[in-house]
Amino acid sequence: MGGLVIPITPDQYSWSVLKDYKESGILPEQAHTNAWRFTFLSALIWKLNENRLISDNSKLASYYQYMNDAYKPKRESWFLNIAEKGKALLKGIKTHWVSFDFGETSSVATPLRIVNETQELLMKEWPEGKTARILIDRLDDSWDASEDAMYTIIGLLKAANLINTAFANKVIVSVFLRSDIYDNLYFDDQDKLRQYEELLLWNNDDLKGIIAERVRVSLSLGNVDLSQIWSNLFSTKPYRSKAPAEKYIIDRTFKRPRDMISFVRFALEQAIKNEHSVIEPSDTRLAEEEKYSQSKFKDLIIENQKQFPFISNLLNSFSGSLHTISIDDLKKRISPFISHHRLEHEVTTIIRLLFIWGVIGIKKQGRAGVKHRGGAHFFYYYDDPLNPLFWYLFRDTSLFMPTFRPKV
Repeated sequence: MGGLVIPITPDQYSWSVLKDYKESGILPEQAHTNAWRFTFLSALIWKLNENRLISDNSKLASYYQYMNDAYKPKRESWFLNIAEKGKALLKGIKTHWVSFDFGETSSVATPLRIVNETQELLMKEWPEGKTARILIDRLDDSWDASEDAMYTIIGLLKAANLINTAFANKVIVSVFLRSDIYDNLYFDDQDKLRQYEELLLWNNDDLKGIIAERVRVSLSLGNVDLSQIWSNLFSTKPYRSKAPAEKYIIDRTFKRPRDMISFVRFALEQAIKNEHSVIEPSDTRLAEEEKYSQSKFKDLIIENQKQFPFISNLLNSFSGSLHTISIDDLKKRISPFISHHRLEHEVTTIIRLLFIWGVIGIKKQGRAGVKHRGGAHFFYYYDDPLNPLFWYLFRDTSLFMPTFRPKV
């Protein structure tokens, strides 16, 4: 009953198996593709066996035994550290290849042959009516925009497509990847994957719903209306900008669920500390100034420092700056920074990075093609990443506004 769910992070990638592929002379992109296929197939066999969906007389049961000997299960996780034990597993399978009776005439098989034959066997013996979903996440943890990092993710995407095609209606591999990382990837047949892409954008109602749903489940409130939960959580008092609580918070969260959750959690802690029955505007502002702003500042650095080691110094260079700044003044601030740190980036490149990171927004008033309710309004990359109008606006003298100013 029900489908199997298999979460995988880069920590569970078969790095040692990848080395074996590279040593056999396979090109890096293909080596990563095969290593990811090996990772997926190993995870599937492990999960099937753990759920007693592999018969004792199956060749896959013998394969599982090699996995069990190589991995040494840990109590805290049903899936094991492939990075540490993958080499031993692959070596064990190659050494005893004949016992698997795949038709190999030699006792030593190639890594590619192992993956292909194992996939065929798994497809042949797949349990009837059973489905599995493999979820790949946290890829940005190891992203540094290096050539090898690109090959790793390109190989992952290709391997996911191969497994999805081979195990149609049985296995679905879903890869969660930041759009700015995906935009840096270029590879053959990339256009064939377009039909399977889906851009995840969160609107205000979605973000409010996430908070309300967490409260509902935590307090076992049953079928209480989510809008009512939000109303009972926050005071109806307007903020200084006369915006309601949800707008004030959402405008500062880059429209990402984890930011929304963090901000509300900090605000709730502040309200409890102040002995308020609901979260007041003062609680939210204190939470923003004392915890959320610094938390967001650190998150931006952690997410991007591998690719852009200068990001911490760059963001700190805006400390004490005005709330708004013209594009000309922004260029004057960035130029000496580039020279001082001997960066190869152009000024416009740095501005675009700040925009993509959500650090700055574009202030427009009544410009055609941009919808807003009169007066000045700020637009950010995360409002609509696919909108080409954003990039056009860099050509004029629009004003920019940092979304936060690091403390000094």
